[in-house]
Amino acid sequence: MWTLTLALAAALLALVLAGREQALSVLFGAAIGLYNLLSLARAGFAVLLAAEADPDATAARTSRFAPLLAALRWPATALATAAVLWYMPGRPEGLVAGVLVALAGFTAAALQSARELNHSGTDSGTADPTDPDDTSA
Repeated sequence: MWTLTLALAAALLALVLAGREQALSVLFGAAIGLYNLLSLARAGFAVLLAAEADPDATAARTSRFAPLLAALRWPATALATAAVLWYMPGRPEGLVAGVLVALAGFTAAALQSARELNHSGTDSGTADPTDPDDTSA
């Protein structure tokens, strides 16, 4: 939701200041950046859940296709970027701005999620001074 909100705000600003092509570039850049970050997060969570389920498993036993998917992620992102720049009426600086907006939105969502996780462990809202994992202080 953060990325969508920031991307729409940045696209509207780009539309007013630089025109339709720049606003379109910002939206396409945000979409490419969001896809890239979501695929990275999905892969990271899959690895963490697999390690939690079977701590003694080796990487070869957990997923045969993980190296292939990791190798294809970067070329797919590069091809999507090239397609936006070559075939669509986009501009490179708008595309970069969109990717940065996606990164900012993804970071804001992660910070909000971490803050909620830190505060959900306390019942009354006060920190437990004996808890070594409590980072709310």
